[in-house]
Amino acid sequence: MTLMIGRALQKTALTLLSAVLFVGFFELNDLIFYSLEHREGINWLFLPAGFRVILVLVLGLPGAVGLMLGGWYVDWQLIDGPDPILGFLNGVAGGLTPWLVMKFLQKRQWLSQTLHKIHPLQLLNLTLATSAASAAVHQIAWHWVDKPLTNIWVDVWPMFIGNVSGALVMLYGFKFAIDRLHIQK
Repeated sequence: MTLMIGRALQKTALTLLSAVLFVGFFELNDLIFYSLEHREGINWLFLPAGFRVILVLVLGLPGAVGLMLGGWYVDWQLIDGPDPILGFLNGVAGGLTPWLVMKFLQKRQWLSQTLHKIHPLQLLNLTLATSAASAAVHQIAWHWVDKPLTNIWVDVWPMFIGNVSGALVMLYGFKFAIDRLHIQK
C-alpha cells in the first residue's frame, strides 16, 4: 500500500513539474520570440513544442497530463481568457496529442519503446509527426469552436513550422547541454 501511495505521489509530482515547465517555457518563448508570432497562439518558433516531445518520451502519460494542465493554465490565464471549451480543447490538443502520436508510432514499431534505443531518425520522425498532429488538432479545434480569425488552411502551416523549429531547438539544446555536462565528468 505504501509503495502504491509513493508511486502515486511521484506521478503527481512529475505531472505538476511538467505543467510548470510547459508554462515557464511558454512564457519564455513569448518573451524572447514575441516578434516571431504569426498571430496569437501561433508562433514561427515555439520552444514548448520541444517539451511536448521530451516530456512524453521521458514521462509518458504523466508528462502528457502535465502538458494538458499547463495548456489549460496558459489558455485560461495568459491568452484567450475564460472560454472553457476552447481552453479545454487546446489543453487536450497540446497534451494528449503528442502522447497519442508516440503510442501510435510505438505500436507500429516505428519508434522504440525504450528511450535509450531511440535513433536520431526516429526522434526526428516523432518530432515531425507530433508537430503536424498538434498543429492539425489545434486548428480543427479552433475551427470547431469558431475561434475568431481562424483560417485552418493558412494557420496550420506556421503552427507546424513553429512546432518543428521549436522542438528541434529544444532537442538540440538539451543534447548540447548533456554533451557538455558529460565531458566535464
